[in-house]
Amino acid sequence: MLSATLLQQSGEVKKSIEYALKAEDIVVTSEEHLWQAKVYGFLSSQYRNLGLFDQSKKYVEKAEKAIGKLDNQQVINNMKGLLMQEKAYHEIEFKKYSKAIDLIKKSQNYFDLANNKEFFLTATNLQLEGQCYFKLGNYEKATVLYDKAKVILDPMPDNFLKGLVYNGIAQVYIATQNFEKAKQYLKTAEEISEKSNYLHLKKEIYTTSQQYYLETKNIKKFEEVTHKKDSTLEKIDRKTTSFINKEFSELEKKNRASEKNAVKKNYYLVGIAALFGIVLIFLALRRKRQHVKLKLANEQLVEMQRRHSELEIQNQKPKESDHPEPTKTISVDSEQPPMMTAATEQKLLAKLEKFEKTTLYTRNSISLPFLASYCETNTKYLSYVINHFKRKDFNNYINELRINFILEKLQTEPKYQKYKIASLAEEAGFSSQSKFAGAFKKVTHISPSQYLHNLRESQL
Repeated sequence: MLSATLLQQSGEVKKSIEYALKAEDIVVTSEEHLWQAKVYGFLSSQYRNLGLFDQSKKYVEKAEKAIGKLDNQQVINNMKGLLMQEKAYHEIEFKKYSKAIDLIKKSQNYFDLANNKEFFLTATNLQLEGQCYFKLGNYEKATVLYDKAKVILDPMPDNFLKGLVYNGIAQVYIATQNFEKAKQYLKTAEEISEKSNYLHLKKEIYTTSQQYYLETKNIKKFEEVTHKKDSTLEKIDRKTTSFINKEFSELEKKNRASEKNAVKKNYYLVGIAALFGIVLIFLALRRKRQHVKLKLANEQLVEMQRRHSELEIQNQKPKESDHPEPTKTISVDSEQPPMMTAATEQKLLAKLEKFEKTTLYTRNSISLPFLASYCETNTKYLSYVINHFKRKDFNNYINELRINFILEKLQTEPKYQKYKIASLAEEAGFSSQSKFAGAFKKVTHISPSQYLHNLRESQL
């Protein structure tokens, strides 16, 4: 676990999880329930960072079970505090900030009950709660919480959490147009980021820097930061994809093994049916030879002919797979042989429907491998389903979801109408304003600025 933690801090996602999984293999059959909870909690956070929320949730549940087997109440309270904190991260990922705040308060309550002296954990809760209030537009409350975290962290050596706190304070000052103060805190955050190996910290601070330089109209610095951010996102995506591709390989191996087993099973069933048929024929012939009377022979012959006729009629009936009813298939292009079964297509469409109800598509690092992992399939199958049923390629599919997300926000939450177009682009998950504008016009047939103008005019 020490190796896994160090690898995680250096951004080696794949190796970090591999070591943690080895630790899981060691503790899973032991009675070391505390270590089980620690390992499961670590794996939950790593899978969450990758956006693999189903796997992350499974490890949260495992951690809860392990904690339930502990007998030291102080340890139980401490571990429950960490678990509530992890659950809060989940809610923040899905932008459920009020629910996250409730979980953070529960987390801190457990830490207090445990008499936990690790102030870093309290500072983490303060930073998370400050982030939630900032996202909810309560800048005053966010500032109070960030300041409390800052008081705890300032005496400590520079670390990723201190960077996030300074970054959060800078965001508040940018939002309130106090650019002098914003510059002061952002500079410290950038200095911490440059010395850190945490790629996600760099990404967060580069995002804030972009916003600051846009607001202050420093295009040169904005371009420099954008270049750094793009480079960081490429590194994150490369490390994430490396791990997810490994997961795909394992998934495809399992699929191929299942397919082979299914083929073997079919051959086995056909063989049994053929053998059964031969036995029946043999018995019928034997019975026929035993009856010497013409009357009985004729009766038997009539009976055999009747059965044979019934069998032929049954064989001539159209098979369900030969003429599928329209309601039992979702194949769009009937002229092409299906790449997968109708059941698999339905399953993937259901997964995509679930995905569309989240806001995961607003993540800047969303990719086809990521979505394939979310849908528990491979990229080939997923591309097929998106192309044939959504009638667009992956990029246009994601962009349309993002634009519809922003359109809904503009229509239902008035504060979004005050955002600059660059901020709307960032909120939707676009890496640049120009890409956002292009996608926006493709969906609405007008530019973002024209849409905002029309929307404001209609509300007068």
